[in-house]
Amino acid sequence: MVRGRVITISSIFAVLTSLGAQLAFYIGPVPITLQSFFVILSGLVGGFTVGLLSQSIYLAMGLIGLPVFAGFRSGFTAFQGPTAGYLISFPIAAATAGLTYNPSSGDQIFKGLVACILAEVIIYGLGVPWLIFWLSSFAGLEFSEAITRGIVAGSLVFLPGDGLKIAFILYLLRRKEFSQMIARFRAKQVPAS
Repeated sequence: MVRGRVITISSIFAVLTSLGAQLAFYIGPVPITLQSFFVILSGLVGGFTVGLLSQSIYLAMGLIGLPVFAGFRSGFTAFQGPTAGYLISFPIAAATAGLTYNPSSGDQIFKGLVACILAEVIIYGLGVPWLIFWLSSFAGLEFSEAITRGIVAGSLVFLPGDGLKIAFILYLLRRKEFSQMIARFRAKQVPAS
């Protein structure tokens, strides 16, 4: 019963992440999407297990050919493009958010903020270096220019939007019914999750 619930919630978040990927605004090699919102939320709602599983399902869906990545892309070629580092970071970021946030103890908003920030650091920490490598190796930029462009196009342009996503997540966590739903779901999971 618990395993079925975890798989169901994980699958729902995998689908939400794929929908968030299609709300893409291209301003450079990495589009602005709602993916990170659902990545982080999957960990906050479901904990480590759901965060890790949901984003692993999402990546597996894309690898087998379902058009779930931004721009309706799929397949292994997505893991050779400029967004590969971001994609690979999703399961780690979601799992970290799930480990960091505990809905049943202490200041939930502060812990939610810390979880969001840690998840974003992981997303940028894997996404930006890969983007720099990709720009210098495949887009023909000099390494110094790739560093500058990678930092600007791979992180700085996303900060305002990510700030808004985090603010909305914190708003949801402040909602009593939302935080109670998270606490109920987490309480029904296996204790090791």
